[in-house]
Amino acid sequence: MGKPRTVVLVAKGERNRQVLGAQLNDLLRGRVEVRSLCVDVNFSPSLLEGDLIVVASEPIRRDLAPYFTGRSNVIVARRTIDLRNLHLLLKLPPYTKIMLVNDRRETAEEAISLLYSMGFTDYWFIPVYPGLENVPQVDIAVTPGEPQLVPSGVKQVVDLGCRIIDVTTLIEILLRLDLLDEKAHLLSARYLNYIIEISKKLVQSLKDNQELNLLLTTILDKVHDGVMAIDGSGKTFVYNRAAERFFRYPAKQVLGRRLQDIIPQISPEKPLRELKSEENVAEVYAGRRLLVNRTLLKGEDNQPQGVIITFNELDTLEKIERRLKAYPGATGYVAKYTFEDLRGEDPVFLECLEKAKHFASTDLPVLILGATGTGKELLAHAIHNASPRHSKPFIAVNCAALPKDLLESELFGYEEGAFTGARRGGRAGLFEQAKGGSIFLDEIGDLPFNLQAKLLRVLEQKEVMRLGAERVIPIDVRIIAATSKDLKEAVDHGEFRLDLYYRLNAFTVRLPSLKERRGDIPILLSYFLQKHGREFHNFFTSEALQALMHYPWPGNIRELRNTIEYLVTISCGRQVKVEDLPLEIREYYRTFTPPQEGDVKGGKATKFDFLAEVWQLYPQIKIDIALLEILAGSPEKPLGRQALVAALKNQGWEISEDIVRTRLKELASQKLVIIGKTRQGTRITWKGKRWLSQFRELG
Repeated sequence: MGKPRTVVLVAKGERNRQVLGAQLNDLLRGRVEVRSLCVDVNFSPSLLEGDLIVVASEPIRRDLAPYFTGRSNVIVARRTIDLRNLHLLLKLPPYTKIMLVNDRRETAEEAISLLYSMGFTDYWFIPVYPGLENVPQVDIAVTPGEPQLVPSGVKQVVDLGCRIIDVTTLIEILLRLDLLDEKAHLLSARYLNYIIEISKKLVQSLKDNQELNLLLTTILDKVHDGVMAIDGSGKTFVYNRAAERFFRYPAKQVLGRRLQDIIPQISPEKPLRELKSEENVAEVYAGRRLLVNRTLLKGEDNQPQGVIITFNELDTLEKIERRLKAYPGATGYVAKYTFEDLRGEDPVFLECLEKAKHFASTDLPVLILGATGTGKELLAHAIHNASPRHSKPFIAVNCAALPKDLLESELFGYEEGAFTGARRGGRAGLFEQAKGGSIFLDEIGDLPFNLQAKLLRVLEQKEVMRLGAERVIPIDVRIIAATSKDLKEAVDHGEFRLDLYYRLNAFTVRLPSLKERRGDIPILLSYFLQKHGREFHNFFTSEALQALMHYPWPGNIRELRNTIEYLVTISCGRQVKVEDLPLEIREYYRTFTPPQEGDVKGGKATKFDFLAEVWQLYPQIKIDIALLEILAGSPEKPLGRQALVAALKNQGWEISEDIVRTRLKELASQKLVIIGKTRQGTRITWKGKRWLSQFRELG
């Protein structure tokens, strides 16, 4: 028996090698040995020996041309999209922009041409590939087997699988090997099975669409509002259960017929082209008051295609409004923030949060101390939301903002006739309205002395007495207080009751000023910029960031947040310089001379001096840089946390897996890395590589 014939397949990328190799093995099994090579992994030209060489693309053939001899039998494979996965495209909304991601511009454009030729002309495909400077902001990406190249931030990725060798190339391979007569029946059978599999998936897609329509109908039937829709000819194609109950026409009598012929009172009176959308129009039908909305349905050409009509009875809406008013949350007495909204990694600040979390689980009064703008009210919200009372009202009162003669009636309420202008029937105070919840007394140091005794009664006896009343009212409320004043000093000056001070001071949380937690400034800058859709890492010049880092921030976090809002507004997309900063910060920076060492005397610090200071003030960035460097060194293979811990250890870092998890989450929130699902590892994004490059340039 002679030496078995050999086909050598050469592809780019391990996944392509495996898929195309399996396709050729399936076709040639038993007659020809198939060896598959990957040009970017352990490739050597000496391996290009065989009866037939199949290269996966024209660029690969060009790269390998110097190694081919006159005897080399070479075929460039024509590739096509695997039709078995086309059903995935049918689930995407038509007339939308979709990025088509592939390894090169030519292959991306070729895939787009294939899809258009297959009839997917309802989609706007945009070629995206590594090295593209302006990546489109698109939510959906389709890729033929290159999901790792999809830019970060894309919400939906459809992987059609690697492009396979098309049937014309397979026939040419059999001809070159003189196997066409022998293998033609196998190729026909394979192709027939292929078509049957595609048909099954298309049928399933149609079934899925039918199930989706059924689901939408079910949802509409659960809606309390009446919902109807008519097309351009006036025929009804949506008519939900609520509409059936109101008009007493069954759906089978209405669907597919002109609404004007059945329920003319609700049908639009004008032709479709003359209609305009209408909101909250009061109408009467059979003696019943309705609130009606008519919304035009417009096509891609912005021309009206139909009308959606929704309605509800005004009596029903008024009943719902009365019920909502009885719900405490409708008054706005809801805590909006949680501990997740308190950002920072300063040890003193984190210790403060841990203490606050511990206090939150109890029912004891809490006193929050801190300078103005440090986030005392936000912490009060978080304490309430982490407490057993989180589902009950949260009422915030600023004791310094209300006039003293009004504060007592607001807090404790009043009886009818208690004073001139008192509401008939009296009024419940905020302590009563906070029943079962928490009341936050901001700037309690400004509470009038005469009201402090009444507050002490609330704390100790759990009861209040309204102005002008003769009886006490039991209450169930937790008190969270805050002040920027020194209460002990106020006690010494006779401005604050000593017994109230000791009652409140037992459970105290002190928020550090921003000047004390300067290392958190980059974190807070990043957080507030993210809220405005901007990126911290290229928003400021080095000198502008240096000015912000050295500024003492007398207004603390509130001043920093307002500064960011100002800078986002005036920057207009360009990088913020020192001259763009608010006047107070610029003036402080001009007079400030940072400490210098060695030959640097006076003046402004260089970027290298500033970089050293960033290392000191923001030590976590050292870990972030190390992690990004490691991930950048493994572009093809995502790395798990254990692998990252080991790599860090090799560099001299002794860091736990928990710390690595925390830093990766922070990097992912900045879109510098992508964390895969269970055991899929983490990889660096293009944005992460760009940021790493910028940081290398800085220092």
